[in-house]
Amino acid sequence: MRRIHQPISNNTKMFFNLKNNNTNKKQKSSNRIMIALIMVLIMFLCTTISIAFFHIKTFESNIVMIYLLGILIFSYLAEGYIYSLFSSICAVLLYNFFFTEPIYTFKVNNPNYLITFFVMFIVGFITSMLTIRIKLERQHVEDREKYISSLYNIEKKLLDVKSEEELAKTSAEEIAIQLKANVLVQFFDSLGNVLCRNIQGEEIFNGDMDLTACLETYQSGSPCGHGTLLFADAKAYYKPILSQNGVLGVIGLALPGGYLLSYAQSTFIDVIIPQISVVFERQKITEKQKKVQIEMQKEHLRADMLRSISHDFRTPLAGIMGLTSTALDNYDKLSDEVRKNFLLSVYEDADWLNELVENILQTTRFDEGRVKLNIGDEAAEEIITDAVTHVKKHAHRHNIFVNIPDEIILIRVDGILIRQVIVNILNNAINYSPVESEINVSLYREANHVVFEVKDNGPGILQEDLSYIFERYYHGSSKSNANRKGMGLGLALCKSIVEAHDGKITIKNHEPHGTIVSFYVLSKGE
Repeated sequence: MRRIHQPISNNTKMFFNLKNNNTNKKQKSSNRIMIALIMVLIMFLCTTISIAFFHIKTFESNIVMIYLLGILIFSYLAEGYIYSLFSSICAVLLYNFFFTEPIYTFKVNNPNYLITFFVMFIVGFITSMLTIRIKLERQHVEDREKYISSLYNIEKKLLDVKSEEELAKTSAEEIAIQLKANVLVQFFDSLGNVLCRNIQGEEIFNGDMDLTACLETYQSGSPCGHGTLLFADAKAYYKPILSQNGVLGVIGLALPGGYLLSYAQSTFIDVIIPQISVVFERQKITEKQKKVQIEMQKEHLRADMLRSISHDFRTPLAGIMGLTSTALDNYDKLSDEVRKNFLLSVYEDADWLNELVENILQTTRFDEGRVKLNIGDEAAEEIITDAVTHVKKHAHRHNIFVNIPDEIILIRVDGILIRQVIVNILNNAINYSPVESEINVSLYREANHVVFEVKDNGPGILQEDLSYIFERYYHGSSKSNANRKGMGLGLALCKSIVEAHDGKITIKNHEPHGTIVSFYVLSKGE
C-alpha cells in the first residue's frame, strides 16, 4: 500500500526548536555558570600576575599582553563569540581599574589611554574570534571525518545483512552506538502488519502513546512523537523510513535525559535512512528471486518426477501387457508350467507397480503432513518376518538369511511403516546385488535402541554418492544403476519414516563389496 508523505510544516519545526530550547534550558544555565567561573578564574590569574609585574615596574605593554593571553585562553575554552566579547570588555575594565591613574577607579586622567583601551579591546576580541573559528573548523573537520567513517562502516555492515530481521538489528545497533540513544527499528509488510522489530537500549517504546505514535508515523509518513505536535507526550521521536514505493518502516529515537536530536544527529539519520531503505528493498527483490527460483525448481522436480514415474511404470506394464498378450494369442499351445510362469511374472510386475504406487503415496502424505503414526507395541521379529516373506515372492533367485535373537524384542512403532522400510531396503538389495548372492537381515539391541540391519553383496556405493543416497530421485553415478528398478523414492521414504519414529538410518559400504543399511528405533519403555 502506497503511503502519502506530508512534509513537516513550519509550525512543527518552530515547535520542535522551542521544545528543544526548553528541554536544554537547564543544561545551558549550568554551562553558563561554569563558563562564568572559568572567566573569573582566568581574569583573576591575569590580574594577579599583572599586579606582580606592575610592582616591579615592568612595561605596561607586558600587562596588556598578559590580559590578551587570558582572553585567548578563555576564548579557546568557552568557544563562544559572545563570551569573547565579555572577556575583552572585562580585561579592559580590569586594566583600567588596577593599572591606570587614578588607580582603583574607572576614571581616566590621560585621554591617550582611551586609544589603548580601544585597541586592546579590538585586538583581544578579533584574536579570540579567530581562535574560536580555527578551533571550530578543526572540530568540524574531525566531526566530519568521524561522521563519514561511521557512515562507511554502517553502510558496509548493512550490505552484509541477509534478512529483514538482521537488517533491523544491525541498523538499530549501529544507530544506538552512533547517537548513544535508545533506538527502535521496525519494518512493516505490504499489508501494514509488523514484519520485524528490534530495540536497542531501554524498553521505552512499548507504551500506548509510543505505539500509537509509531503507527501514526508509518501511516502518515511524517515524524511523530517527542518533539513534534503529534503525540508530543511520547517518550521517543519517530521518523519514517521512506522509499519510492512508500513507507517501509519506522525508526524510534530516545536520547538520555529526554533531549532532542541535534542538527548533526538529525543529519546523520536523514543520511542513513535511504541506505536502510535501499538494503530493505534489495532484500525484498532477493526474496522474490528466491521464491521464483524455488518455484522453478519445484516445476523441474515435478517434471522429473512425472518422467521418472512414466519410465518406471512403463517397464512393468510392458512386461504385463507382453506376457498377457502372448498368453492370449497362444493359450492352447502353452503348457500349464509356462502359463504358471507367465502368471508369476505378471504377479511380480504387478507387485512391483503396487510398491511404486505405495512409495509415491506415502511420500506425498509426508510432504503434506498427513501421516499419522499408529504407534503400538510390536514384536520386532514379526515385522522382519512379514517383510522377508513379502519380498521372497519375487526374490527366489536371491538367498535371504535372517538373524534374530532368541528373546522377544518389543518396540513401540507403527508396524506397517517399519515393515515398509525393511521391504524398501530389501528391494534395493535385490535390485543391486548379483543373482544367487546372499542378503542378511539382522536384529539386535544396542544400548536403549533396537537396530535393524540389511547387508548385501552388491557392488557397493561410490564415495561421492554416499552423502546424497537418501535424497529423492537420486540413483547414483554407478554404471550398475542402468537397469535399476524404482524412482529413487525408496530410501528417501525410509529416512522420513525412521525419523518420524525419532530414529536414524545410515548406509555404508561393506568390505570387500556390498552395502550395509541399518536403522534404529527406541525399544519399548525407553
